Amino acid sequence: MKKIILSLLTILIIGQASAQSLDVKPDPNAPYLKDKNLPAFTLNLIDGRVITNKTIPKYKYTCIIFFSPDCSHCETEAATINKYKDKLTNVLFIWDSYRDMIAIQAFADKFKFVGRPNILIGRDPSYMIPTFFRPKMTPFVALYKNNQLVKVYEKGADIFDLIKIIESK
Repeated sequence: MKKIILSLLTILIIGQASAQSLDVKPDPNAPYLKDKNLPAFTLNLIDGRVITNKTIPKYKYTCIIFFSPDCSHCETEAATINKYKDKLTNVLFIWDSYRDMIAIQAFADKFKFVGRPNILIGRDPSYMIPTFFRPKMTPFVALYKNNQLVKVYEKGADIFDLIKIIESK
């Protein structure tokens, strides 16, 4: 039995490592490749408020993260952002998921997002954000400066690269 479990864990670890090393290329028809403006969207937040791209708080940078609450890479992204939150105070993080609000709320609670002024988390009921970016995996991260696209991370942001961009511009 131990050998079976060990074999399954080995397969899982190798599979995970292979998935991490995938070279994920953007969908060539994704609208963000042609339109560098912050996309139009409506987000139902976990606190019941509704925001749009026109009503979000003004920050120098806006970082849209399309995620799934049960994605381990998304959890790592959230934990890493929390770890470096003092360097990211001038960034508005918009966490968007396609999942139900209960799962999104649990994710927000787990990572202590509630009450943080630069984090908005909720659900895009019209699916406008994923339609605009056409992500192939989560987390998908798009960084904007003054509502203009700076960089896209198809497999989650490299926090050190993100901080470098924010501190240099």
